[in-house]
Amino acid sequence: MLTTPKGLSDEKAARMMAALREGQTLRTFKVRPPRLQAYFESHPEYAREALPLIEANDKAARLRKGAPLRNLTHCIHGHPLSGSNISYEPNGRRKCLTCVKRRNLAPRPPTQQQIEQVTAALNAGKTLSLICHGRIGAQLGRAQMILSFRKLKLYRSLNPAFDRFVISATANNNGKAQRQLHHPERARAEILQAQNNDYYRIIGMMPSNLPIDVRDDVVQSIFVALLDGSLQRDLVGARIRQFVREYNRQAKEGTGKYGHFSLDAPIFADGATTRGDMITRGLWD
Repeated sequence: MLTTPKGLSDEKAARMMAALREGQTLRTFKVRPPRLQAYFESHPEYAREALPLIEANDKAARLRKGAPLRNLTHCIHGHPLSGSNISYEPNGRRKCLTCVKRRNLAPRPPTQQQIEQVTAALNAGKTLSLICHGRIGAQLGRAQMILSFRKLKLYRSLNPAFDRFVISATANNNGKAQRQLHHPERARAEILQAQNNDYYRIIGMMPSNLPIDVRDDVVQSIFVALLDGSLQRDLVGARIRQFVREYNRQAKEGTGKYGHFSLDAPIFADGATTRGDMITRGLWD
């Protein structure tokens, strides 16, 4: 059952009118809209005077909020905010072109976390447009950008090895993006095929005397490094031995994903070679 909201007292309504005539808003009175509307309906003459004042005072309050920015004559670096040195953003805010040019010529370098995120995205086949702008097409929504194009360009210019990685990782991205947009099922199949190919390619880089379960664990570690961006795809071959050594260290210390185990346990059920033998003699002998 609907109830009529409790109305304002005449005393509070009189104080509100006095404040409105002085150019104030009703924000400080914390009156609820249903109560105010009920008072207007029961006091039409009060409403005829109050409503124009409420609208005018609210508009003036909004203008006062933007006054500090509108009244600025120079940016925080001392450049004039007038004439040919400014451009306007879509929201009407002025932008200092001198500062924009300086940021473009000498952008702030990206963080290590951003570089790892970019590396992981490139390993996963993402495009530079997605990485730097977050655009993936109107049909697929919008993804968050990782860093600006100028920051990535700066880092690439200072790190030739990373630049070569970007070039190799994005060589066929335009075609893959088109297939993902127009033929998603085919694109998913290609991704699965590429993952299988990566697995066997990495397995083929390892020493043949390495047990298959060890090779599987090392491949998993490499895939994790590719996904978190700590390893570039084109450096997998150069760092195979590093991952194997790390596996051996974890096995020796019992800190691997399988926890503690005996180094005297045989690697194969029908063999005499133990994990301790593999660690002490080394995998590359």
